[in-house]
Amino acid sequence: PYVNAKPHIGYALECVQTDARARFERLVGRDVFFLTGTDENSLKNVQAAEKIGEDVTKFVDEHAEKFKELKSILDISYDDFIRTTEQRHFIGAQKLWRQFKSEDVYKKQYKGLYCVGCEAFYTEDELIDGSVCPEHKKPCDVVEEENYFFKLSAYTDALINHYEANPQAIRPESAYNEVMSFLRSGLQDLSISRSTFDWGIEVPWDSAQVVYVWFDALL
Repeated sequence: PYVNAKPHIGYALECVQTDARARFERLVGRDVFFLTGTDENSLKNVQAAEKIGEDVTKFVDEHAEKFKELKSILDISYDDFIRTTEQRHFIGAQKLWRQFKSEDVYKKQYKGLYCVGCEAFYTEDELIDGSVCPEHKKPCDVVEEENYFFKLSAYTDALINHYEANPQAIRPESAYNEVMSFLRSGLQDLSISRSTFDWGIEVPWDSAQVVYVWFDALL
């Protein structure tokens, strides 16, 4: 979860559901590592702190603590809790960046429609009337900046070949045609950094850029 507000019932639900699954897997003898934590390197968190005139670090620290408290309140059996502002997360994210092939990452000027609520860029055909986020029902911001991109398009054919040879790699089976259709339509290169704010993990070789929140959180 983002820490732009206190925990709400939706997070409590998913935490309890995950806890039930983890407890079941342990009971049947499987090896379980149950990880949760907080997603803190986002523009959404910065804007929430600025709105109430509070330092961003203080703001996210206070909210992260509220999420941690749920371990005892809800009796959650997680094995570890990681905050994406922790040094161990910074080290891991930057380590992956250093392992990119040089031909897979490039920098370019980019202009697009950005929803802060989703922390995502959209194309006009993905939006309501070409400008409104379908999730938040609010107009997207026009953002123009120079970012690093990962050349995902270069892996289209390799992925198609892999899934054709290994259809069992896609689960559930009912998703196979959807995934293949998505791949055959052609993959777009992925924006993996931001330069219009400085809250986040620095790109190892460029201190003017921070790692894009969806890219850092999934690590």
